[in-house]
Amino acid sequence: MAASRMVWGEPDPNLELAAEAGDVGAMKALGKHLYASRGGLEHAERWLLAAAEAGDHEAMYHLSRIYWDLAGNRRPNGDADEARSVDWCRRAAQAGWPEAVRAMGWTSGISGDEREFWLRRAVEYGDLWAMTSLAELAEKRKQPEDVEHWYRMAIAHGMSSVRTDLAHLLMRQGRLSEAEECVRPEAEAGSVRGVWQLADVLEQLGRQQEASAWRETYEALRAREIEESLRQTSGAAPELATVAVTALVTTAVVPFVQALVAKAAEEVYGQARSLVRRMLRGNGEPGPAVEAVEESTGEEEPGLLIADDAEAGITLFVWSNASDEALRALSSLDMDELAVRRPDQGKVRLVWHPATGRWRIRGE
Repeated sequence: MAASRMVWGEPDPNLELAAEAGDVGAMKALGKHLYASRGGLEHAERWLLAAAEAGDHEAMYHLSRIYWDLAGNRRPNGDADEARSVDWCRRAAQAGWPEAVRAMGWTSGISGDEREFWLRRAVEYGDLWAMTSLAELAEKRKQPEDVEHWYRMAIAHGMSSVRTDLAHLLMRQGRLSEAEECVRPEAEAGSVRGVWQLADVLEQLGRQQEASAWRETYEALRAREIEESLRQTSGAAPELATVAVTALVTTAVVPFVQALVAKAAEEVYGQARSLVRRMLRGNGEPGPAVEAVEESTGEEEPGLLIADDAEAGITLFVWSNASDEALRALSSLDMDELAVRRPDQGKVRLVWHPATGRWRIRGE
């Protein structure tokens, strides 16, 4: 009997019987099915644990994912589940299961040396993003030569988007001409981040006219990108997309948020909203302090401000009539942590969701 056979997405009726009889393949298949169908994590755990203890490497990996989910569900008392997750993932990785090797490279709660070990193994398995993770690890260890090595290796393997990261490193080292040479192909290919980085390099080289032209290109590209994102992800009406384009503000999001949070902490929400409206009109700049501004009469139409920080990798979407709750909730966001968490070097987009009463963090 083919114990792991599936029929139209459902397990073979005999699958559970085979699992009960001790068929390791059936245990794994049943556990994976229950996990994928959310038929109860505990039920999936039972069968995957049995298969993992019988030595099935794939089952070990999927069991680690279950324990990771259970740890999240049982917060703040999920430490034991998290430890089990790391342990089973490590066992699967040691056995050579590719997905487990990659997962260990992203796992928190392990030493930097162990993480480096698994990331290097992931590179051997063909995981290109592991190269950028090794670069980030070297950055934390203040090893610039290793950072450059891993970025250049990623670029050599076709990861053109990493050119912006390498250019940033070269700029910090004062190697401006090299930085320009590095990032220009990415900018000319239409990369939003590449265009922003090239403009920054040109400014530091003193070529202001070229830099201004690239800044204008960035504004146009980013506006179109956000408009398309709004239409695809939220079914936004054309008029909303138009508001988004006209309200795009290129700024340093972190000090802007700090200014809003400062007013929210003082419970001067009207002044915080005034800062948003002032930026929408294009006659204000964010900063650590905001002057007192008269509150709106409430007669004006609300506008959507999109504060876009290309360097930090964060975009904030906030309406000019944002609720007190939304402004207050900004104070709980760690902007530095968000920049680190951006998926695959992409943007972190912050959107307020009134139904859940929280800012949703989603990578673009």
